[in-house]
Amino acid sequence: MSKITAFKCHNCNGMGRVSYEAPADEDADLGASIISRPCEVCNGSRVLTKAELMSRPADVTFSPEEFLPIPLTGSFRVYIDGKIYQRKMTSRQLFKLANYALQVALETQNYEKIDQNG
Repeated sequence: MSKITAFKCHNCNGMGRVSYEAPADEDADLGASIISRPCEVCNGSRVLTKAELMSRPADVTFSPEEFLPIPLTGSFRVYIDGKIYQRKMTSRQLFKLANYALQVALETQNYEKIDQNG
């Protein structure tokens, strides 16, 4: 699909640290202070790898009525909750995505058969 194997963490904007504003005590005359901590999502590494993205739990799971994948010429589009998202893709990337989806479908089919029989 893509030669990129790591993506910038959007929680910390690729900085590896997240800053929080800590409210000051009501009794103290000092203003609020800023506290910086390592990002909980990327653990300070600044990036998330494809393997991490595949193994981590999903943030949101959609029902078929809320999510519609649409392959197009030159791109892949997704309709989610009334919004259309698009990613431009080459034919090679689309072939790889289709092949990967087929492999996952076959693996899911085998899992469903074992689950029904077991």
